[in-house]
Amino acid sequence: MSSTAGHGPKTSVCDVKGCECEAERSLNLKQLAKCSLVFKGEITHNAHLCKEHYKQYKKETKTARSIDAVYD
Repeated sequence: MSSTAGHGPKTSVCDVKGCECEAERSLNLKQLAKCSLVFKGEITHNAHLCKEHYKQYKKETKTARSIDAVYD
């Protein structure tokens, strides 16, 4: 992850259990409840995902996201 709004560099690790890759995306827990990813510990608001786990999330939720897009 690159710097955020002038607050300096911020790097985080993927929150998926067993993964130590650098996180590239952050998603709300409501969105992530629809997929089968297992997270490390307790996550309160957003979970950080690496590129591979974000790709997995997108594959698993493709139909649900397209249906939501039609009805929103």
